Amino acid sequence: ATDVVGGLMWLVGFLIEYVADAQKTAFKSVEANEKKFITTGLWAWSRHPNYFGEILLWCGIFVGALGTISASTEWLLLGAASPCFTIFLLTSLSGIPLLEKAAKKRWGDDPTYQA
Repeated sequence: ATDVVGGLMWLVGFLIEYVADAQKTAFKSVEANEKKFITTGLWAWSRHPNYFGEILLWCGIFVGALGTISASTEWLLLGAASPCFTIFLLTSLSGIPLLEKAAKKRWGDDPTYQA
């Protein structure tokens, strides 16, 4: 059962990441959007839907592997290391903090960004 749930989580995460990236690429390809902040599609729900997809994808891999992980706590913790590290990187170190800093500088006074 965990392999099916994990596989679905991975698939949904992958699709969210792919769709978010495609939407942003399409948005940026329109010259009129050059200095605008994207607020359509998945981006209407979150400033970082691609990162949400990435996190869900890695959590899905972990959940999918639960059926093969030994009952030992050490193996369970080792298996959880990858999604935990990904979450830490994206939310605390490299991903969102850096993008938020740049976005605030670029669109800080824009009401659509502040919303």
